[in-house]
Parts: sequence; structure tokens; C-alpha cells
Amino acid sequence: MQDRYSGDVGDFGKFGLLRHLLNDTKYSLGINWYLYPNEQHNEDGKFIRYLSNPQYKRCDKELHQKLNTVVANTRCVKALEKAQLFNCETKYFSNIIDFYPEYPGQTKENKDKRLLLRKEWQNKAISTLSACNVLFLDPDNGLEIDSCKSLNQKKSGKFAYFDEINKFHEGKAFTVIYHHLNRHRKHGTHSEQIQNRAHELKYKISFVHAVYCLRYTPYSPRAFFILSSAKANSKTIEKLDNFKGGFWRHYWDNYYECK
Repeated sequence: MQDRYSGDVGDFGKFGLLRHLLNDTKYSLGINWYLYPNEQHNEDGKFIRYLSNPQYKRCDKELHQKLNTVVANTRCVKALEKAQLFNCETKYFSNIIDFYPEYPGQTKENKDKRLLLRKEWQNKAISTLSACNVLFLDPDNGLEIDSCKSLNQKKSGKFAYFDEINKFHEGKAFTVIYHHLNRHRKHGTHSEQIQNRAHELKYKISFVHAVYCLRYTPYSPRAFFILSSAKANSKTIEKLDNFKGGFWRHYWDNYYECK
């Protein structure tokens, strides 16, 4: 997540999904933004035309109005936190996750310090969100990739790593994870990517009864993986079925289950 994305069409989708999953439940929500410094090399974050489209508004009028207010003022995660987007107890972890500017270069000392800072960041996040029984992890790019395998690499702050997810997910009813789908043909179709990633999560993350995934399609397709515990599983399926059958169905597809 970057501050400049706040309130864009991607936010509308992910908060809409979370609001639906948490509606009429007694869960408490923890959001780890995986907050990455703003980058200005692309047009990402400028997709806000949905705010003038009544078709989107039908999906969740209240959320649409609240995000419209965020976009009209200062766009940042702090504004999202103050917008009271959820009707449940919610905690946030918004510490910056990029440690490369402080310790640049490839010396052993710099690599070790970046790794240490990442682990300190991880421990603070776990502590801050420990009381929450549902988590949302919002890494800028999504799940770890082969070209950025180490926590101390330059762009590692853009990814959530399986070892980290294991620690975050322990003891939770369910965890939702953002992942940006790859456009390159060599990675396979979106459907193939979703299935492969779902199976990775199922077998690499402990305490997972099932993994569910949906693709959110507007502008730049994104995947959202839901790691469900056995206790929460039947309710999770019910919520997802209702979500797919409502107005949101126009913007979500490629539902996949890995049990």
C-alpha cells in the first residue's frame, strides 16, 4: 500500500469485500498496510472515476461516500483510518516497511541491518494486531516472488513473505491478503496464477483449513486470498456466496477454492 492509492478503485473493492465478510459478526479486524513510500513513476492511484459512477455506488453506498470524502481531501492511510470504514473494532499498523533508503547498498552490514529492521517491523505488527481475530495484509505488490526472495532486498517491502504470513495468521479466524496479478504471459493466465498461489498458501501456511480467492477486475486485476480456519470456514463460505451474488458480481470473478 502507498498513501497515494488511498480511496482509489482498488480500495473500494478491498474494503467492500472486508465489510461484507465482517458484516453481522463479532470479529475484530486488524489491518497491516505494509505501507511503502509513495512512488511517482506510473499512473497508479489515479483510478478514481468510479466515484462518479452510480453502478459502483450500488455495491456499497456508505463506503462509496466515505471514500469520496477521503479522495476529496488528503489521500493517505491515516485518512482511511479516520473514515470509520468498518462497523467492528479495528486496529491498524501503518509503520513504513522500506528500509533501503536508510541502509542502501549491498554490503553485509547494510543487508544485515535491513533484515534486522524488517524483523523488528514484523514483531511490532504482530504485537499491535495480536488482539484481532481477523487480519487484512495489504502489501504493495502482493505475495513474495522468486526474483525478490530475501527480506533485505531493495524491493522486499512490496511483498508479504510466507514466513511472515505464518506468524501473522496464527490464531486468527481468517486472514485476507492482497495480491497483484502478473500481466506477463510466462506466469500463466490469471486463473492459473490464482490456483498456483492458492495451493502455495494452503501448504506453506500453518493453521489453514481452506484458501479462497476472488479476482477484482476494474482497471488492473487484483486477487484477494482468504485463509480460513476450520472454525470460521462455513461462515466464510456463506459470506463469499452472498458477496458474489449481489451487486458486486459485476466487478469480481475467477472464484477459486483450495481445500
